[in-house]
Amino acid sequence: MAEVKELRSQIRDLKATQAVAAAGDLAADAVDGVVVSRLDGYGTDDLRQVALAVRSQPGISAVVLIGSPDGASVSLVAAATPESGLNAGELIGEAARAVKGGGGKNPELAVAGGKDPSGIDEALAAARHAAGLG
Repeated sequence: MAEVKELRSQIRDLKATQAVAAAGDLAADAVDGVVVSRLDGYGTDDLRQVALAVRSQPGISAVVLIGSPDGASVSLVAAATPESGLNAGELIGEAARAVKGGGGKNPELAVAGGKDPSGIDEALAAARHAAGLG
């Protein structure tokens, strides 16, 4: 049992490392300093790490990452720099509702969850709109 627990921990660590390594690629897709992207297969903690890594990239003012870690639920994370004038909680507010969820009010780092992965595309569109991108 301890071996299984250790292997799960190693897998989690590898996924987190891989996700953070993708920060540069995600930042390259920014529009006006804002990244809005879908990342499936990652839990909320992993998405938070990725969002913070992307936000720390030069020229990035805000990041919204939305994905389904397991095909049955949705994780949403937004991170905004204080200088951006954007509020992370507001960036994912409507997006969370699109996936039948809620949460996340912090202006610099907001986390939310949802129950309907079929609404992720709508949630991404809502986040883009909230960021002034669409």
